[in-house]
Amino acid sequence: MDTIRINNLKIIARHGVYDFEKSKDGTFEIDLVLYCNLEKSGDTDELSDTVDYQEIISCTIEEFTKKRFSLVEAVANSVCNRLLAEFDIDKIVIRVRKPHAPIEADFKNVEVELQRVK
Repeated sequence: MDTIRINNLKIIARHGVYDFEKSKDGTFEIDLVLYCNLEKSGDTDELSDTVDYQEIISCTIEEFTKKRFSLVEAVANSVCNRLLAEFDIDKIVIRVRKPHAPIEADFKNVEVELQRVK
């Protein structure tokens, strides 16, 4: 299966369990792996025969920011469901990192990974 990868897409949003997280912007980092057939676009060299990266990114940003979620798991699931419904992809892996998670520890980020199949 062929893949398209979008790495480290940064999106400003207000997701979190606590009120203070929902009241201020935080930067989330998203990786997407889209499993789809790229044979036709490889042969034709036509944008219309592939999954348009700009459309994927625009849809991801719109879905990620349309409402405030408490859990990163929930917003990641929402993005997966929308991308699978709107694009010709068979499977998606999404990773959402929250570098600013309010945890009393020295860490780089918290990351959630979901895999969904059409």
